[in-house]
Amino acid sequence: MFSKFSVKKPMTVLVGVIIAIVLGIVAFSRMTPDLLPNINLPYAVIITAYPGATPEEVEQEVTRPIEQAMATLDHAEEITSVSRENSSQVMLQLTDDANMDTLTADIREKLNGITWPDMAGTPYIMKINPSMLPVAVAAMEREGLDNIALTNLLDGELLTKLEGIEGVASVSVSGNVEESVTVRLRQDKIDTVNAKIKAKLD
Repeated sequence: MFSKFSVKKPMTVLVGVIIAIVLGIVAFSRMTPDLLPNINLPYAVIITAYPGATPEEVEQEVTRPIEQAMATLDHAEEITSVSRENSSQVMLQLTDDANMDTLTADIREKLNGITWPDMAGTPYIMKINPSMLPVAVAAMEREGLDNIALTNLLDGELLTKLEGIEGVASVSVSGNVEESVTVRLRQDKIDTVNAKIKAKLD
């Protein structure tokens, strides 16, 4: 049927093809590629500090009340949590049509209705954003240098040079080795020194 129409009205088909080509060129010329486009990911994380608490105490007194409060949140599809020593982390997977700005206010309102332990800190709500992710990750290795020497080289020279590159917003380092000194006091030695001091004073 289309072939018959094309034969009978070739000019109409030609005009249609030209219009399609023009529209395609215009659309292509207005496309703006972006390395990291602004994507609204439907995830939110609630992080709560609870200093001095065991994982079991964090689970019972912080994580579980947050999960129960978030269970009635609109657009919440899945709730996962991790209870560690001194901190709680609850991740919310939301529907694609969720408005993160509105939901953040709803999450804050539900958190305000929870009775927190005395030592628990204020919950921190974090929206996952691709702009928060690192653009490049690199590992460092150099022959003849141990971990301590590599750490000194990275902190003393390379970190400053990387931060000085145009377009670099920030540089973070992980896996550094720090030297430490452990001092152990022996009570018998202390008693001996105290005895000598006391003898001199007498």
